[in-house]
Amino acid sequence: MKLKKLELYGFKSFAQRTEIVFDEGITGIVGPNGSGKSNIGDAVRWVLGEQSAKTLRGASMSDVIFNGTQKRKPLSYCEVSLVFDNDDHALAMEAAEVMVTRRVYRNGESEYYLNRTACRLKDVVDLFRDTGIGKEGYSIIGQGRIDEILSRKSEDRRQVFEEAAGIVKFKARKEEADKKLQRTLENLERVDDILDELTKRLKPLEEQSRNARVYLELSTELKDLDLNLFLIRSDRARARLSELESELLTVQTILADTESNLTDKTTRRDETQNRIDQLEEAITRARTELMECAEHVHESQKKLSALQSRRETRSENRQRIVREQEEAQERLAEIEKDHVRIQADVEKQHSLIADAEQILRATQEAAEKAQAKEKEADAALETQKAAVIDQMNRLSDVRNDKTRLNTMQAQMETRLTEIEESSGALQEQEAALREALTAVEKQLETENQHQQQCQEKLAQARQASDEADTAYANLRADVEKQSADMQAAASRHNVLTEMTRDMEGYNMAVRRAMTYAKQRGLTGVKGVLAQLMTVPQAYETAIDMALGAAQQNIVTDTEETAKELINYLRQNRLGRATFLPMSAIRGKTLYGNERNALKLPGCLGVASELVQCAPEYRGIVENLLGRTVIADNLDHGIPIMRAGNHAFRLVTLEGDVMHSGGSMTGGSAQSKVSNLLSRERELKELTAKLQTGRAELDKCRQELTQCQQTAQEKRQKVSDAVNALHQQEIAVAREQARRESVFADLNTHLQRMQETEQARVQLHQSLEDIRQQLETIEHQRTGAQGDQSAMEQKTIEMQNALVKARAEASAENDRLMVRTLQLSDLRHGLSDLERDEAHAQQDQAQILREQERREQLLHEMDELDAIDENDMKREEAESARRQKEQLRQESAAQAIEQRRAQAQSDLRDILSDMENLHEAYNRDSEKLHKTELAKARIEGDQKNLQNRIWDTYKLTYAGAEEFRRTPFDEKESDCRAAELQGQIRALGTVNVGAVEEYAETKARVDDLTAQQQDLKRAEMDLRELIERLLIQMRSTFVENFSKMQGYFAETFMRLFGGGHAELKLMDPDDPLNCGIEVNAQPPGKKLQLLSLLSGGERALTAIAILFAMLKLKPTPFCILDEIEAALDDANIGYYADYLKEYSKGTQFIVVTHRKGTMERCNSLFGVAMEEQGVSRMVSVSLQDYQE
Repeated sequence: MKLKKLELYGFKSFAQRTEIVFDEGITGIVGPNGSGKSNIGDAVRWVLGEQSAKTLRGASMSDVIFNGTQKRKPLSYCEVSLVFDNDDHALAMEAAEVMVTRRVYRNGESEYYLNRTACRLKDVVDLFRDTGIGKEGYSIIGQGRIDEILSRKSEDRRQVFEEAAGIVKFKARKEEADKKLQRTLENLERVDDILDELTKRLKPLEEQSRNARVYLELSTELKDLDLNLFLIRSDRARARLSELESELLTVQTILADTESNLTDKTTRRDETQNRIDQLEEAITRARTELMECAEHVHESQKKLSALQSRRETRSENRQRIVREQEEAQERLAEIEKDHVRIQADVEKQHSLIADAEQILRATQEAAEKAQAKEKEADAALETQKAAVIDQMNRLSDVRNDKTRLNTMQAQMETRLTEIEESSGALQEQEAALREALTAVEKQLETENQHQQQCQEKLAQARQASDEADTAYANLRADVEKQSADMQAAASRHNVLTEMTRDMEGYNMAVRRAMTYAKQRGLTGVKGVLAQLMTVPQAYETAIDMALGAAQQNIVTDTEETAKELINYLRQNRLGRATFLPMSAIRGKTLYGNERNALKLPGCLGVASELVQCAPEYRGIVENLLGRTVIADNLDHGIPIMRAGNHAFRLVTLEGDVMHSGGSMTGGSAQSKVSNLLSRERELKELTAKLQTGRAELDKCRQELTQCQQTAQEKRQKVSDAVNALHQQEIAVAREQARRESVFADLNTHLQRMQETEQARVQLHQSLEDIRQQLETIEHQRTGAQGDQSAMEQKTIEMQNALVKARAEASAENDRLMVRTLQLSDLRHGLSDLERDEAHAQQDQAQILREQERREQLLHEMDELDAIDENDMKREEAESARRQKEQLRQESAAQAIEQRRAQAQSDLRDILSDMENLHEAYNRDSEKLHKTELAKARIEGDQKNLQNRIWDTYKLTYAGAEEFRRTPFDEKESDCRAAELQGQIRALGTVNVGAVEEYAETKARVDDLTAQQQDLKRAEMDLRELIERLLIQMRSTFVENFSKMQGYFAETFMRLFGGGHAELKLMDPDDPLNCGIEVNAQPPGKKLQLLSLLSGGERALTAIAILFAMLKLKPTPFCILDEIEAALDDANIGYYADYLKEYSKGTQFIVVTHRKGTMERCNSLFGVAMEEQGVSRMVSVSLQDYQE
């Protein structure tokens, strides 16, 4: 078996249909980076079943479909096919050639084909099983494998060896078994916990169920006593309330009189209090004025003290200012002496500066003259140098021009000879190109006609394919809808079946009784009433309301059978149930005159006549429903009941009930999800629906298969038409390219002929110009050589003059520097004297200003003393006047206080009278309050009693009247009620549903115990499986690792041309978990770890390991994707030679860009990206690479 061909269409960057034919030996895939070489390896990996988009270097599987460029639209699907030569029948198929195809659409739909026949991914995997070919094998080796071997992580490196040793599948099964074991242990622990909890609850539940029965008996007796006590005490309370209301009226009259007297006294008290308040305000005003007058007297005294204090302070300040004036006069005398001395020094310094400035000006003039002479000499020398350089440049240019023109003359003469010789050959080539262009245009026209025909066929095929796809999609949607409906019906059927089997919806007593009857084989138990009759859907609600709880009644043949079941329920405390013995129950019907009501509008009939049942159960049905009439609604039901004198029962279709005697029941009711009456009917309907639906679904699925085959055939025709059009487009493009090539060659040829003629004329003219230029240049060179000697002599003379001028200028500059420094020192001295003079003047001015300020202060102090003297006299007079006013106001305040004392005496008399009235009012009010409290207490007690009776029994006084007993001993009954309450309290919290809960809990404990045993057995089985897998993994890994060690040592010596290498388990006692060391000893080096080798040696060692793995797990072909990228040129040779030798038994496809590898290839294919984003295969010459 070998790989023959790879076909790609729309896969990643291969937008066009591409075919690669592989020869035996080594096939090389070359091309620049980014051209799409590695996409070929990805295509092979993908078609073999790779499901990971990440492995294919994408984010999702749709990324493998060509996504379009600026010039091309995206494709809707991609397709890759691998063709194998199967002459040796290595693949389990009879065909000599096997094609594996994978196609994926943008909607995510994926298809697989074997020899163009649709198949599953599993079929493709099974086909290549045990052949070494597959996405997990070593048929595709990329740079990632090298990285895994060289990884510093032991888990990455170990994974490579485990895959090679073939234990990965066992390891996966072990990990899956470990997970199952963990889940089993978790489930076992959860079941144990639940069992412990339920077991703890069983005994308390049993005790609670016994307490519940006692509780119900005590509660019934207590209810009767409570209600009669309630009636007696309510009657007593009503009589007492009547007496209290009469007492309230008498007390309220007395209180009204007392309130009238209190009102009069209150008016007099308020008037007297107002008079007292007015006098209080007058006293307050008088006292306020008196206090203000006293404050004014005190304020005058304070002002006099302040004025005296200010006069004393000013006297002290005046003495201090006089002393400061005397000190300032002394300082002014000293400043005047310093001023005279500084003026003399300044005049002397000015004289010295004037002399120094005159000397400095003379020195500057001499220095400037010397510098001017130096500049003139320097400028003259620079001018002369420039002239000499210009002359030398002109002479050099002349020589260069002569050399250049001589060279050009020789080249032009040679070129002219070549042009004249090639003119004849160009004319012959022109004729041949014109003939070729005519032939190509004729062939292109033929190919264009063929292309138009292919396009028409493709359009027809696409239209037919779209129609078939549409029909297939519509039919598939119908099938899916039918399938969903069938699944929903089947699910509902299963639910109803389970509910019927488990008697879901029936109370516990009925379920237990029926279970007991089945276990005992009691043939006399016929079943539950709801299961023994069939009710039309329209009457289900009405019959449900008519029967009520009777639907769950159990039908038996005789009273004895019913008695046995009742005894069973009683003995096991399983609750109560109603039984219908067929031998005892007789049917009931409407009387003759009552049946006249059935003729009225809206009457649908008698309920017993509207349901179906076996003849033997007709008596029971008539007993329960024989006197029940069904009407459509209440509007019609009321006249019907009136016509029957309310002697029977009527039920409407909506569930409203009119009872015999006239009472009515109705309103809204929640719909019952699991109606007992509709369950059997719905089961029958679903059974019929499932039978019919399955037949229709099978028929639709057959039609869908046929439609799918038709759509596939149409798509195949489209594919064939696309391929034909693609081939024709290639032919047209090829002919267009040939025409454009020939046309371009002809235009180029004509242009060359024209250019050749123009060049010949230009060359003749240029040769004549060059001869004239050479004569002129020779004359210029002779004159320039004579002028250059004279200019060089003049330059030497100018250089001597410049040296002399520079020496004179330097001496004058030195003298100027000395004079400048002397003048600077004199000016600094003058600045210091002027600064001292300024400081002295500032001090003198400051002292004079201070003297003026002191004189001003003394003058102001004299004025202030005069003002303060006048103020003191005025304040003394004002203080005497205010003291007299203070005495007058004190006398007026004493008179007002005497009037206020009289008013306060009157107020005390009035308050004494009011206090007596208040005491009488309070006594009467307290009596009224006590009476009201007694009434409220009795009413509250009565209300609480009523609320308790309502909360406990949901009865009012009128409802409790039905339970009244006469005679009734209140005292004895009260004691008995207390005794009953004590017994109920002694029971504690009672769970009434404990009996049913106990039975359910017991059943669940039994079920969980069975589950616990199953889980323990599963745990043992999983542990045995894990142990077997570990033994198998260990033996397989040790055996294959031992073989790999030998293969690696042999391959290493072959690749390195000598040396030694070994694979070593770091812990041989634990081969499945220990690390793996790679030790290598290249020729001429010592044995060392892989990580210590050079980069190239490490890469070549990793390649040796991969080849050892290939020997361990041989594969018919192998794709190597740039695994030698890290090798140097020397190691490339070793690698390529070994690859060449190994290719005798294995077919290699090598993606590479290394020359050494290309040279060993039997054939080369190039991948180019001439259009941005689109890869295409190009022919590559082996000879070009070898050269």
